[in-house]
Amino acid sequence: MSLLIQKQTKLISKPDLIYKDFFKKVENFMDLMNALLFQGRALIDENSLVLCDANATTHFEFDDEVIGVGKQRDVLMKCTVNGVAILLGLENQSTVDYSMPFRVMDYDTITYQQQFNLQDEDKRQSFHPIPVLTLVLYSGDKLWHQPYSLIERMEIPEALKGWVNNWNGNIYDIKNIRVEWLKNPKVKAVIEGVQRIYQWDRDKESLNDLVLSKDEAIVVAIMTNSEELVIRLEKEESEEIKMCEVIDSYARERELQGMKQGMKQGIKQGELQGMMKEKISLLVRQLKQKLGHVSKELVMQIEVSPEDKLDQLTIKIFDVEDEEDVLEILS
Repeated sequence: MSLLIQKQTKLISKPDLIYKDFFKKVENFMDLMNALLFQGRALIDENSLVLCDANATTHFEFDDEVIGVGKQRDVLMKCTVNGVAILLGLENQSTVDYSMPFRVMDYDTITYQQQFNLQDEDKRQSFHPIPVLTLVLYSGDKLWHQPYSLIERMEIPEALKGWVNNWNGNIYDIKNIRVEWLKNPKVKAVIEGVQRIYQWDRDKESLNDLVLSKDEAIVVAIMTNSEELVIRLEKEESEEIKMCEVIDSYARERELQGMKQGMKQGIKQGELQGMMKEKISLLVRQLKQKLGHVSKELVMQIEVSPEDKLDQLTIKIFDVEDEEDVLEILS
């Protein structure tokens, strides 16, 4: 018998660990799940939640071969709903990903196979697997424009529609979650914090009343992909964070650093930098007018692109249909 093992090794960053630890707390996990699945009704009891091993590894047997597979979930918990056991998984997704339904299918399939393999062979005939449900919390600033289910990526003959099995991605956009469905103050603060950050549009006055605890502020920064802001927040001594002040201070610090750098490089270099900033600002405004919305990630990519790439983008801007076209020009 041959043995084939597929091994995945993935280093987990500190921000990922902070996010996972936040939702590994049963009271936080319970509140989010009740909001997403039951519009805030308390059908999941905190006392029924048990944290499970999120490292989904198992094996499949095919004739004389054994194939090992593994995936690393964010959070997996066992609970009961209406007295029936179920396994609930949570994945954080900060970027739009066409493969999300495939990944959810992988997670769930592996978990079902794990349950089957743990049964003694003489008991498998009467084995009843625990249902598995994986939810994806999408926290990016762009609208989710990729499929929500596996079947959306298929071309199915008309005669077979309705027969092909589907797999739902269960993708929830954090920008659309109704905060009134959340009961836990910390979870509510984080979800509302992310929504407010995406709505503020550079007007810090709109964030005047957004006050978070330090750990809540860090989770918000992680979920909005603000890695530099995460580092800054970790250095804060206060346990109460006024987000408008932190963001304003962060922006001023970056502006001051730019001014110092410009002085070191001389007036001429400063003028060149000003011209580049103006060019970047103009391109961003044109893209917003063309696409309707430009993500923070794309703005950052434009800001770090060399001048020759920006010139190419200026020439080809009328051919751009989406952000992928822009990234292709800048690559």
